[in-house]
Amino acid sequence: MRSLTAVLLTAIIALPAAAQQPAYGERVDVTAVLLDVVVTDNRGNQILGLTKDDFTVRENGVKQTVDSVDYVTSRRLLTNREEKLPFDVEHVKEERYIVFFFDKPEAGAMFEHVARARRAAAEFIKENMGGSDLAAVVGHDVRLKVYSDFTSNKQQLKKALDRVATFGPGETKATSPAGTPSILRNIDSSEMMSGSGTVYEGLRVLADGLRDIRGRKNLVLFSPGIVEPGEIVRGGILLNTSRYYEPMIEALHAANVTVFASNLVPNAPSEPVFHQTLERIAGETNGGYFRHAISFTPVLEEVEKASGGYYLITYRSSKPRGARGFQKVSVSINNPEFVVKARPGYVYGE
Repeated sequence: MRSLTAVLLTAIIALPAAAQQPAYGERVDVTAVLLDVVVTDNRGNQILGLTKDDFTVRENGVKQTVDSVDYVTSRRLLTNREEKLPFDVEHVKEERYIVFFFDKPEAGAMFEHVARARRAAAEFIKENMGGSDLAAVVGHDVRLKVYSDFTSNKQQLKKALDRVATFGPGETKATSPAGTPSILRNIDSSEMMSGSGTVYEGLRVLADGLRDIRGRKNLVLFSPGIVEPGEIVRGGILLNTSRYYEPMIEALHAANVTVFASNLVPNAPSEPVFHQTLERIAGETNGGYFRHAISFTPVLEEVEKASGGYYLITYRSSKPRGARGFQKVSVSINNPEFVVKARPGYVYGE
């Protein structure tokens, strides 16, 4: 279990909780929890200017004391002069992390589809990335590969997107300065080389490499659909869940990764198997799934909108020393006309 100085990066939605509270006299660890929450009106427009007094956070039905609320944005949402904004701009943070993930199971059959996705990602980087945005480019064929670590250098990202078309080895060592956000500095290199043979394992290893980076990570997953060894398909329907699936979801939650998945194939077959896993991953990480992407530009526009800003709510939670699990949390907003969107809870313990 981490101490108070270590951070579990998390986000929440209103769901019932069942984790046991520490008994009287029991030794506990106190963890700083960060809740990544998007608040909109009923038209999907983000609501700015909320404070900790506007939110109610509960674990097991018990109201938690909110320590602080920051608003994280690319500043594209801040259209008024700052002295006229309805909140303190000193509490606005600007970090935004985007990971482009290309699932390439068949080189020949997928080449043109991957090329379309690469072009859309390149256009997004050119037109939508601001100076405080950091992006990374990764892929999966026989294993997880990192083509570019987090950077704001658009030329580096363009070269990385070109490398996605090949089956090269990718990068293995971090080259960015110490103290800057990095996948390669934190990832388990042996796991990346020999323990990421399925897409589920690749996403898990990647998420573990993202866990120590503070803030929400937006992962754009381009894939023709995922079916791994051990999963059974009958009548076009996936009937079971791989043993690698839940460890992947747990790792994505622990690293505060939101997945926006898009099917690589325009007019993909209607059989559920081509969509089930992508839709499930996106849903369980509070992202979105795009079934029929004739053009990837609208997909990335939606990612831009969804990742443009969010509230980072901080509070402290106690757990029995040595315990490990998944804590469901509920959050509500005082104004019933607003909509709160986030993931189901957070992972605690080691």
